[in-house]
Amino acid sequence: MAEATTTDHATIQTWAKKHNGVPGVVEETTTANDSRPLAIIWPENRSDAKLREISWDTFFDHFELRQLALRHDKEGMSKDYRFVGRG
Repeated sequence: MAEATTTDHATIQTWAKKHNGVPGVVEETTTANDSRPLAIIWPENRSDAKLREISWDTFFDHFELRQLALRHDKEGMSKDYRFVGRG
């Protein structure tokens, strides 16, 4: 899998929507330093009580505040991703 890293909001939103993903946060975390980490919620995870859907505007507000980038499959075939720090 060829990976790409982006901070572009439109690219992230298009990639997530391609896989029917919606923006969200993780309500329960195991690390004290994780204050509601961001997540892309896939259709098969929408019933997970630990995940809460949020608006794209709220998602990107937190994304920018935390200075994150999204690493994902460049070809868009896989919905594997992770958030990484910029720089």
